Amino acid sequence: DELQKECPGLLICAFLMLAEARFPIAPEEAGGALAKADFLAGQLSEAELDAVKDVWPLEHALASYQHAAAALATAPARAPVVQMVVCHCRESLEWLADSRLYMPAEEEVVMQLFVYEKCSKQPENLDALRGRFQRVDIVPVEDGDVRRDECSGYLRHLVDHYEDPPDFAMFFQADAGDHMQWGYLSLVMRAIERHALQAEFVHLNHPRLVASLSPCRAKVFEQVFDRPPRQMLGSYCCAQFLVSRSRWLANPLERYQRMNDMLFGESPPECHDIPGHSTHCLMFEVYWHVLFGEPDNLPERAENPGLPLMLRTRDLENESYLPAGSSLFYQLALEV
Repeated sequence: DELQKECPGLLICAFLMLAEARFPIAPEEAGGALAKADFLAGQLSEAELDAVKDVWPLEHALASYQHAAAALATAPARAPVVQMVVCHCRESLEWLADSRLYMPAEEEVVMQLFVYEKCSKQPENLDALRGRFQRVDIVPVEDGDVRRDECSGYLRHLVDHYEDPPDFAMFFQADAGDHMQWGYLSLVMRAIERHALQAEFVHLNHPRLVASLSPCRAKVFEQVFDRPPRQMLGSYCCAQFLVSRSRWLANPLERYQRMNDMLFGESPPECHDIPGHSTHCLMFEVYWHVLFGEPDNLPERAENPGLPLMLRTRDLENESYLPAGSSLFYQLALEV
């Protein structure tokens, strides 16, 4: 009551934001939050409400909610197809079969799994995976003497399925949980289940890389995108993300083929190779978001207008007391 009396604009804005954040996965809760905002606004006189609007962006918050709700109202009713792409080399894939991975209802989402097997050893829980996913493909990948990590699997999938991509593709390393928070992935999966994910690209990982640019990174970038970087390259570490069908097809097939060929070619003279590792794959780690239509320096998710409000969480462990724009985070990037 005291807060309502002293700062009604704060409460109204908070309930409007809560309504927008909860609408994709809990529309009943969103309706309740919207009703509370309307009730609080109704307790104010016209003059008091105008005074509140001069200080708090109530109209903007309401318009943002209405825009999000309108977009969801036009979402297709058919079950979307989601392909999960996992690069595997002897690691445990129990997370794909247990409660860590939230699985949408089968009638709401067509879930397909593609395991790119790099060490000639199939997952030990293959039967469990086949019981959980509507399609399971084990695809052998031969890297040779050089580690090409997730890149050869990801690019193989992007090339081979270019003619008929899914509604969403999700790309993972086999040790997925070492790089992301399961709760965040669950939000994404629940939104897909309700046919309510309004996002074209979502980086799923948590630790942030230092925004940086080296001669090697700039040269490989230019070879991929036929232009130099426009700013420092910044992203989250370890290359796990979701991309929509439209963003997948926004690149010509030739670009994915070129990137795959680069993995098996020589590095530019600007680079200093690590023996046994693909320098190109190390560089691609901070290019995936650019490849799929995001700015060269991917905004932190809390400040990213391309994400729905429910996914714009703060990166608390990545924050520092340095001035805004310093882009210094606890996870350091390896420069080569």
